[in-house]
Amino acid sequence: MKTGFNKHRHKDWIRSTAILALLALALGAGGCQFLGLAAEDTIGVAVKPEYRGLEKQSVAIVVYEDASTMFTYPQAQQEVSAFVAASLKKHLPKAHILDYHLVLNYQNANPNWDVLPVKTIGLHFGVARVVYIELLDYTVHSQKTNYVLQGDIKAHVVVYNTKIPGNGDVFHTTINAQWPKSGPLPGYNTDANTVRMNTLQRFSTHLAHCFYTWHNRGNGYAN
Repeated sequence: MKTGFNKHRHKDWIRSTAILALLALALGAGGCQFLGLAAEDTIGVAVKPEYRGLEKQSVAIVVYEDASTMFTYPQAQQEVSAFVAASLKKHLPKAHILDYHLVLNYQNANPNWDVLPVKTIGLHFGVARVVYIELLDYTVHSQKTNYVLQGDIKAHVVVYNTKIPGNGDVFHTTINAQWPKSGPLPGYNTDANTVRMNTLQRFSTHLAHCFYTWHNRGNGYAN
């Protein structure tokens, strides 16, 4: 009885193996493509950094906001600095990110700091790189009406290398982040603080993507 049971199992195994072999032959290269797509869904597609120069460097974050933004959102400079610093520390652990409070204190003590070359500010703190963020838009209200909420942070971002001659501009890009991405929400469904925090998180994540290899898993997910 025991021997017969083993024979049946052996036949089933042979049958299963044959079916898998036939499937592999039928799929051919298409099977490899299928497995590749499955892997991409799991680990994502690697996206290389646009600029690698922050790795193992000392970095200062400098945020500029115009008078209108400062009046409407007086906390914007500090919030952007905090979120970007946290994101860079998370994804660039070998970089030394200067305490952003030191930069904010410097800006408050020198009202005309924005007329100085950005490279000069970096030299003041003795850092190798400066991530300069010029806020272009910073709002939690939809551009169409104030009765619905949608965060929008847009900024021109420039990296300065303080160790080279000239103004030190080595990388620049524009980052634009909205939350929710699908469209504005009625005010009764959320609050301005929640919208602002989520938008800041998305903005800082997009900005950090410029400087390290990340994996795009589709549907808005990334790591």
